[in-house]
Amino acid sequence: MRIQKTIFILFATLLSLAGFAQSSAVVISDSLAIIEGETYYIHSVQARQTLFTIASTYEVKLSRIAFDNPGVLDGLKLGQLLKILKSAQGETKPVEASDEKLEIDGEYVLYKVPRRQTLYSISKEYNTSVSSILDANPELANGLKVGSTIRIPVPKILGEETSVKEKMVGLPDIVRKEAVQEKIEVASIAKGHITLMLPLYLDMNDTLGSTKLAEQDEEIYGKSEIALQFYEGFLMALDTLAKMGHKVKVTVIDTENRPWKVRKLVENGALRSTDLIIGPLYTQVFKEVSTFAYNNCIPLVSPTIKSAAIVSNNDFVFKQIPSEESMIFELGSYLSGSDSTTNAVIHYGAGDEQNMLWKFRQGLEVGGGKAVAFPAFNIYKAGSDSLRSMLSLTKRNNLVVLSNNQVKLAGLLRKLTTWTEDAYIVAYAPNEWQGFKNLEMDHFDDLRVHMPTDFYIDYEELRVQEFVQKFRLKYASEPSTFAFRGYDLAMHFVANLNGLKEFGPDYMLSVEETGMQSKFGWTKRENGGYENSRSRIVDYTGLELKLATD
Repeated sequence: MRIQKTIFILFATLLSLAGFAQSSAVVISDSLAIIEGETYYIHSVQARQTLFTIASTYEVKLSRIAFDNPGVLDGLKLGQLLKILKSAQGETKPVEASDEKLEIDGEYVLYKVPRRQTLYSISKEYNTSVSSILDANPELANGLKVGSTIRIPVPKILGEETSVKEKMVGLPDIVRKEAVQEKIEVASIAKGHITLMLPLYLDMNDTLGSTKLAEQDEEIYGKSEIALQFYEGFLMALDTLAKMGHKVKVTVIDTENRPWKVRKLVENGALRSTDLIIGPLYTQVFKEVSTFAYNNCIPLVSPTIKSAAIVSNNDFVFKQIPSEESMIFELGSYLSGSDSTTNAVIHYGAGDEQNMLWKFRQGLEVGGGKAVAFPAFNIYKAGSDSLRSMLSLTKRNNLVVLSNNQVKLAGLLRKLTTWTEDAYIVAYAPNEWQGFKNLEMDHFDDLRVHMPTDFYIDYEELRVQEFVQKFRLKYASEPSTFAFRGYDLAMHFVANLNGLKEFGPDYMLSVEETGMQSKFGWTKRENGGYENSRSRIVDYTGLELKLATD
């Protein structure tokens, strides 16, 4: 049932190259009926026809067929009669390239380039395109230079004015509303265009063609589960944002995690009109999009890739997952206000550990608390006895273990655990420890291990509980971490899309928010894009992962 509902929503917005070879051809019915003043096609379902192929042939949305024919999402039956609204025909027809041409008025706007300006923001200000500006200024091939004067061609569209009736493409019917009145109302509804690029593998999930669908025990194609959950969470955020007045046009592209497919979409101009791209989820496909985004000054958000390489030399990439260095910095900031009697940093002297120590001390310095001393112990050289002798037996001891050496850590934690019989110890560790299988959870509990984490969901929080209930009702399943990620990302970027469009990527440096799962605070990387540098501190006391409160 869930996969049927998901596909129903997905196909309302999907831009896909996938074919459905197993479905039989659909012929538009010549049988018409007038029902409550509206004219409907009466379509008789034939063998191996699916909702998707029927909707595609009639050029109407799946959501419209489902609304007029209750129960169809539970499966089609041979010979079943479907009502298809005749006036809706053509609503999903792809927009063809216009025959209208641009005419240059014979004059150019001479523009002196100020600081913190981009070709993208200039093109938006003068209602033209980046490519038109580049054509008028061949020297810009070497980059936009502050203080230089460029020529901006002012386009004029030949022919009739564009229609005031515009459709909101890309949102499900629970969010989408038609703009059929004045142009100003159209502008107030469509405040931007976002493109989602997700590996949905919809051709693998298209099982709606079976006449015995209701009897099948369906499962979602495994590789698409992450993307489907992300998309479902994103849609729920769009619903909330629409009620708040933040309404956007959204296009969904099924990448299938195939670089060649994404490359073809880029070459065919599928991303040309977008204001923001979210995805693709995997590195090899992401690379096919990042160069295009850079050349066209389009912000590109990665919700899943942790490698810092994706922001290198690309001023328009946003990386949601904070790096380990950022999380260690946050740990230092968190401990800058510690009132513990004894503080110490433990490491083995390796190069990566020295780098973590440096980031930790940076966090201590900017944390805003009082000056706190955290002397470093190279336990490889000094030995554990020197550390043991300095522990307080009456007050709290904060031990920050900056090492990811799994072999050495197993023995170290066993030794530290024996000290907890006499001393109150709270250990702080890098986020990487969560993935170490050789570390015993009992030691985490004994040492009250705290660590920074990129994602955390507090199921005791009221808004989280409300989200879970709504998600269950809408999708008949439990929301995963990716559903929460999709929701938080949509709430963060859609609500700030106007500022992002007007002021460019640097606008997001001033935006700090805490979602249900993610904490956002962006840092501009040297010679590169933007990384989310915010995380939260959790602890494992009582063998239960929860937000740290001390």
